[in-house]
Formats: sequence, C-alpha cells, structure tokens
Amino acid sequence: WSQIEVDKMVEEGLLRLTQMQVSDGGWGWFSGSGERSYPHTTAVVVRGLQAARANDVALKGQVLQRGIKWLTGYQKQQVQLIKNYAAEVRPSKSRAGDLDALIYMVLTEEDVDNQEMREFLYRDRNELSVYSKAMFGLALDTVGDKKKLEMVLQNIDQFVVQDAENETAYVKNPNRGYWYYWYGSEIEANAYYLKLLARTDPNGVKAPRLVKYLLNNRKHATYWNSTRDTALCIEAFSDYIKASGENKPEMIVEVLVDGKLKKEVQINAG
Repeated sequence: WSQIEVDKMVEEGLLRLTQMQVSDGGWGWFSGSGERSYPHTTAVVVRGLQAARANDVALKGQVLQRGIKWLTGYQKQQVQLIKNYAAEVRPSKSRAGDLDALIYMVLTEEDVDNQEMREFLYRDRNELSVYSKAMFGLALDTVGDKKKLEMVLQNIDQFVVQDAENETAYVKNPNRGYWYYWYGSEIEANAYYLKLLARTDPNGVKAPRLVKYLLNNRKHATYWNSTRDTALCIEAFSDYIKASGENKPEMIVEVLVDGKLKKEVQINAG
C-alpha cells in the first residue's frame, strides 16, 4: 500500500470524472454528441465527489456544484410528477421510489432538504427496498427528523435476521423481483444499514454482528462481488470503527494457558 499511489489514482479518477461531465452538469454513459445525463449515474458520481471533498481532496472548478444543481432540478421534477398523479395530470408517477431516496440522501449532505420529497418518501416508505430505507434513514438523521427516523428504523428492523449463536446479523431484502437492480444488492443494503447503525446505535448488539456477517460473507477472501460493494463495506466499517470507539481502545489483554498467565499486553490507540 502506497499513499503516493492512492493519491495518483484519486487525481486520475477526478480528472476522468470532470472530463465526462455532461454540459448540463450531470453524468451519463458518455459526454459529447448525443450526451444525456442519468439520475442514478449523476447521484453516484456526486456522492463520490462528496467523499473526496470530505477527505481533503481538492475539487477543481464547479464540477460538484454543477452536479448538485442538476440533481436538485431533477428532484423538483419528480416532486411535480407525484403531485400530478394526485391531480390526474400527465405526465405523472404514483409514488416516490428507490432512486428518489438515493438522490434525497445525496442532496441532504449539501443542506438541500426538499421537504415535499421527504414527506413523499416517508409516505411511500413501505414500498422502498430495505437498501433505500437505510439511505432514507441516513438522510433523516442528517436533517434531524428524529420522529420519522425512529419509524424508518422500526420498518427496517422487520427485515433484520439475527443469529445469537454465531453473533451475526443481516438485513434480508424481501423477494420483489428486483435483485438485478442496484437497490437489490444485499451486500450493499447491509453496508448502508451498518452506516445507519453507526450513526444511530454503534454500541448496540446489531452493529458488531452486522460487521461479522459482512466479513464472513466475502466471496473472494479479500473482496465481495465487485469494487463497488467492496468500497461500500470498507466505508461502512470505517464509520462503525470511528462511531463505536474501536479506533481508540484502552485495554489490557491477558494470555492464559491452562489457567496460568503467560503474557499481559496493553492495547491503546497507539
């Protein structure tokens, strides 16, 4: 592992993302002739740029601000579509969905809190995947809506499976035929749920059990299914370690063999 190599990768990644930004501020499959921004792609890229900024990576120009502006405009359109459905006006859509939850979470990190979308997501929360419920929960924590957050946590808890003997826990996505969509990924859903627990209950029973479950269910020893879900797991572990205090241990460990003390080791943050 080399910090120099990581910095180089980050710099190259930021350059590529900046070059691929569509002229309207979003991101799609390509830029240039015939370009088109997609909401999911744009939300994923903006969230990545937010993570870069949070880790003191310098962002050039208005690349992040333009992405946020695009998502804000898209979100307003979706709110209007939901309103149109109630008014029987076309075009319309009947409810807030998983993509709306992702975009709402990303925008709340920029102090953009569309309260109408918040209410629609809360109203339609039972139709959201567990993955998106966890995202919505993170957003509710960000905006400080504790009442709605408490209910969303209860909703997610219905899908939590705990194994006391093995000291593991995980959230199970109900089978609604969306396993091949991004919000159908059980690994990513569990990673986001761990991120939510790191904020709301890091020292409870479920969080460390969720960590153990994710560690035990790596598919390839050192990673899960993809670079994406692996990155989310590592991010969630980092959140948990900081929130639970495991990065600042203060303990004395005794090693005993046949009841006899063989060694004593002090473990601290150093």
